[in-house]
Amino acid sequence: MRKERILEIERLRGMAFLAVVLQHSIAHYSVAEGMTERDGILMAVLLIASKFAVPAFIFITGMVLFYNDSGQLQYGQFVKKRIIYIYIPFVVWTVIHMAVDGTLYLRDLEGWSTLGEMLVTGKASSHLWYMIMLFQFYLLYPIYRFIIRGISSRFTHRINIVLLAVTGMLFIVMTAYISDIGSYVGRFNIPVISELFTTYADRNALNFFFYFILGATAGMNPEMWSKWIHKARFMYWTVFAFMFGFLLMQGIHEIRLAEGELITFYSLSLLRPEMALFLISSILSMYDLASWICKRAGRKVNAVLSSVGMYSFGAYLMHLLTLRISYIFDESFMISMPSAVRIFSSWVISAVLAYLGARLFALIPSGKWLAGVPVTKRRKHAGVERKLDTSAKM
Repeated sequence: MRKERILEIERLRGMAFLAVVLQHSIAHYSVAEGMTERDGILMAVLLIASKFAVPAFIFITGMVLFYNDSGQLQYGQFVKKRIIYIYIPFVVWTVIHMAVDGTLYLRDLEGWSTLGEMLVTGKASSHLWYMIMLFQFYLLYPIYRFIIRGISSRFTHRINIVLLAVTGMLFIVMTAYISDIGSYVGRFNIPVISELFTTYADRNALNFFFYFILGATAGMNPEMWSKWIHKARFMYWTVFAFMFGFLLMQGIHEIRLAEGELITFYSLSLLRPEMALFLISSILSMYDLASWICKRAGRKVNAVLSSVGMYSFGAYLMHLLTLRISYIFDESFMISMPSAVRIFSSWVISAVLAYLGARLFALIPSGKWLAGVPVTKRRKHAGVERKLDTSAKM
């Protein structure tokens, strides 16, 4: 029996996709000629506001997996579905991105070797690393499932909350030592493992594990999760606001140190303790915002975010190419406009084109190989919509 839909997740998924596109649009303009310190500060504000996207997607993955867990896991079928609907579209878009970039050469062994490397590292495009990181959660799901469900059933609710908080603090501390951990593991020269902790530490799922555990916690008891989201609102919104200001000051400091050079925003990278704390508070805050949108934002806003969320996977895979289209428009018509207008235009054009492309692929029989299976088709026979009572009043 299919479980009811959690509307907050649909809205949050749509918000996260839009935030990802905004981040990549900012990345383009941060290195564009003529950008001033004022432009850099604007980009820093927008970048920090959209940083929740990747952790939110990981959180959603954990919540959906554990919410829909029926108690019986057929690992072979579980992985097979993810290969068909997630990994194969990733393969297709890897080939497409390499072809567009002119790096796809399949006439010799070296070319095939390069393609193979792209398929296990996600280096074909700057956004495909996420697919490699995400798939690790699917492969390791039985382990996460065994540990999380085992701990949850063994202890009381209060102790589980304490354990979750302690795990979160340990995760934040761990992000300060990622380089040290990588150096230690790298000494053993273990194939694949050593590379995951060194060269490819940015796509090692273990460096993002708490966002998945947080989602698992929400998925196992969504009603209690919604009550906690309501009760703890002041606490996590306060942390969110404080860390936003702190990170903004770091970003501004980096901009001023650049002195007219390229703005890199290294201080705002994901794998830093202060960023980890901010991202945890961001997930909670954005989930609360999604709950508010469900209740207060109106039918049109809800319909748009829900639809964007449903097609977000396919749209994510292609949005770097639609961003290129938006840059052509920018260079032709917007070059003299203020940076805010250019960033916003690029963001909207890319997001709309990627969304429409995903919807178009969903209409054709072979579309699943390009964009996976949209949420609409997965829910064709779903039951009544489920809206959690979060008492969201903002």
